[in-house]
Amino acid sequence: MTDTFGDLSDHELLDHVKKGSNVVYNRIVPIITWSQAQAKGTDAGWQDMSQEAGEFRLRIEQLNRLLQSCVIEGRKGRVSFETVDIGHNTHADEQLNKMKRNFRVRRDHPVKGQVTLEMSATKTREGFLLTQPAHDRKTLEDEPSFRILKTEYRTIFLSMHGSIAPRKVISVLAPHGSQDVLPFGSTNFIPEPEKIFSAVVDVSYNLRNALFHGSITPNEQHNEIYEPAYHIVMRFVRCTI
Repeated sequence: MTDTFGDLSDHELLDHVKKGSNVVYNRIVPIITWSQAQAKGTDAGWQDMSQEAGEFRLRIEQLNRLLQSCVIEGRKGRVSFETVDIGHNTHADEQLNKMKRNFRVRRDHPVKGQVTLEMSATKTREGFLLTQPAHDRKTLEDEPSFRILKTEYRTIFLSMHGSIAPRKVISVLAPHGSQDVLPFGSTNFIPEPEKIFSAVVDVSYNLRNALFHGSITPNEQHNEIYEPAYHIVMRFVRCTI
């Protein structure tokens, strides 16, 4: 990655890979896209219906199933396909009018990194204004001036606060009962192969961190998880050879 994109941080390098226009994206997304329309940024002959491609999809399903049965904690919580970082969140300003109040939450306001929460006043009730030095949900929930707000106001603010987070975190598992899905074995994923690719990259990286930084002690159950993860990463590597 550094040969291709330069000497950047891990997150910056991974974001470049997730965005496309690189050999790993161009070769892996067609495998994931197998039953969908052509994915953005992929070359002609994009669908991969080979046996190897089918095995790769089953590795993803296997990895998801094993992670659901065993908790592996990463630096930002449990490693799971239900909470994956798919890249930088460009949405930084959320506004809502509810209960005769105007709510607004802005990231990088008034200066880069800071988060400002605002609620307008009414004729009989005062407003609310709070600026965080950085986006941090737990710090917000523990803030005394925030804790005394009505429950419904706190709920609105927390939802808006999550929507302007610096990183976009989603689930790539299809909701129960969904009709439009990407089936990998017996598991249904959302019909957005680019996001599934980002999720596989993110989960692989978080598993690497958990191992390298000593968050887990290798045992039989952990070894089962790292087996499909190893094969997935090796498939990524082969794209570059």
